[in-house]
Formats: sequence, C-alpha cells, structure tokens
Amino acid sequence: MELNDFFAILNGLGINNIFFKIVMIFFAVFYLLYALVISKQVKIMDKTLQDKYNWVVLLITSLQVTVSLILLILAIFLV
Repeated sequence: MELNDFFAILNGLGINNIFFKIVMIFFAVFYLLYALVISKQVKIMDKTLQDKYNWVVLLITSLQVTVSLILLILAIFLV
C-alpha cells in the first residue's frame, strides 16, 4: 500500500472509511488510557524507588502521554 492510497482511504466517504475512522478513534482513546495508567504506575514507582535516573523514566512517560493525546486529537479532527 502506497502513501497516496492511504490518504485516499482517509479522504473517502464510504462506509468502510467511516468504520476505519471510528476504529482509529477507539484505538487512540485506549492508547491514551494505557498511557495514563502507565504514567500513574511510574509515579508510584518514583515515590517507592529512589534513584538518580528516575527523571528519565518520568520524561519518557510524559512524552508517551503527550504523544497519545496528540494522536487522539489528530484522530478526532481528521475525521
């Protein structure tokens, strides 16, 4: 599948395209929920386990939540 074919699927108005967009929004919501749960677990780990490199894990977790939120916004507004 070429990139042009992918954009053609996104721009079409068929029933398959609507189903595809709904599924993508569904996955984006669950990815955001997953990222928030992981973020909560990492914050608990940070309180429990003191280390000088905890900031790296917290940074990566924050980036994951940010990326998941951006993907959800893109999925909603590109529909």
